[in-house]
Amino acid sequence: MNRYDWGIYTGISNNYDFKDKDTNIRNTILYMLNRSMMIFKYEGLPNTLPKKELERMLQVNGYCFIMEVDGELYGFNGGLGGERDVYNRPTEIVISNPALKLNKTVKLSDGVLIKNDDMMTGLIPIYAKYSSILAENEITMILANVNKRVNNLISVSDDNTAESARLYLKKLFEGEIGFIFENKLYDSLKTSPTTPQGRGSLQDLFEFHQYIKASMYNEIGLNANFNMKRSRLVSDEVELNLDSLYPLVDNMLEQRKQGVQDIKDKFNIDISVEFTSSWEYRAKFKDTSDDTDDDTDDDTDDTDDDTDDDRGE
Repeated sequence: MNRYDWGIYTGISNNYDFKDKDTNIRNTILYMLNRSMMIFKYEGLPNTLPKKELERMLQVNGYCFIMEVDGELYGFNGGLGGERDVYNRPTEIVISNPALKLNKTVKLSDGVLIKNDDMMTGLIPIYAKYSSILAENEITMILANVNKRVNNLISVSDDNTAESARLYLKKLFEGEIGFIFENKLYDSLKTSPTTPQGRGSLQDLFEFHQYIKASMYNEIGLNANFNMKRSRLVSDEVELNLDSLYPLVDNMLEQRKQGVQDIKDKFNIDISVEFTSSWEYRAKFKDTSDDTDDDTDDDTDDTDDDTDDDRGE
């Protein structure tokens, strides 16, 4: 019975090719952007400046220039330049937007330049780095997994033997049982072990993959375990890892808060920005922990005071 599959299985064999590194890297970057575009929530953004487009420009290009056009606020990317100020910072931006029939050079002082981070780097360099390593390791893992189906590499001395060996390996890769037909061909084959002693195992590749993926998540403030010890982590080790997660996303929040404050000062539009989703939970948990520590300190002081009074009596 045929069932409607919502297009899931239409051309599914073409959706993933482990050898197509460029496509796989691009897809990993896009999926990471899907995650990181959930870091912040805004209140008060005008309809002409959607949160999705604002965050896309910030995270991909490292900055977004907010300017008023025909009485409405829009966000733009463009070429930063002009005569540099005393700190060698750009003072102008070249904007080209056919939809708004806009093609001109604008002084940065005529709008608000919001940065994704202090260096206006954005998140693409981070994602591209880790995605490239993951793509390479995925190829290695898949080939290592396929090689588990045969214990030896095959070398041949003639075309007939090569074709027979090629068919044999093709069947193995497709998950079928491979075999060689003729004794003459079998006798001309030479083999050597596929996994020499001392080489890394599949488990090593899996652990490395988990480490790289967790490191990428950690860069954007998501706590992903990359424990390589094969044992439980003590609480101090967990806390040490948590402390390294937050500086970048905190810097990103600071830049956005400064940006919306500049928009309020220049255009009199009140916008607020805060963490959301998992990042919001982290911020609330941190605040609760700080309050608990303060309460504990106060209680300790009160106990000491009571003890001193008792001694005085």
